[in-house]
Amino acid sequence: MIQSELISEILELSVEGEKFEDLLFEQINYLTIKEEEHTGVGLFVYFKYEKGIEKYRLNDSQLKELFGECNHQIENFELINSDIGILADTTMHLTDGLIDCVEIWNKLGDYPKEELITYKLKRIE
Repeated sequence: MIQSELISEILELSVEGEKFEDLLFEQINYLTIKEEEHTGVGLFVYFKYEKGIEKYRLNDSQLKELFGECNHQIENFELINSDIGILADTTMHLTDGLIDCVEIWNKLGDYPKEELITYKLKRIE
C-alpha cells in the first residue's frame, strides 16, 4: 500500500478511464514505494511489487492496444501549486505490463524535497 496521498492520487487518476482500467487499478493495490529520486526539478518514485500483482499484468496485445508503438506511459495530469511555483507534468510509467514508477517534472524550476500537502491535479486537455 502506498502511504503518499499525492502519489496514490496520481496513480488512481492516471488509470481512470483508460483501457484496462480494472487491471491497472488492481495493480495499485500491490505497489509500495521502493525508492524516491529527487532530481532538483522533479521526482521519480519507483515501486516494489507485492506478491500476486502478476495476475494483473498487461500482456503484449493489451499494451499494444493501449499504447500502440509509443512508450508505455500515461501522461494525463499536471500537478499545480501556484503558491510555491509548481506546474509539473506527471507521468506513470509501465515496464513489462506493470506500473513501474511515477515521474513528476516541474516546468517552472525546482521541485520541493518534502511531499506537497496542498496541490491540484488538472487533466491535460
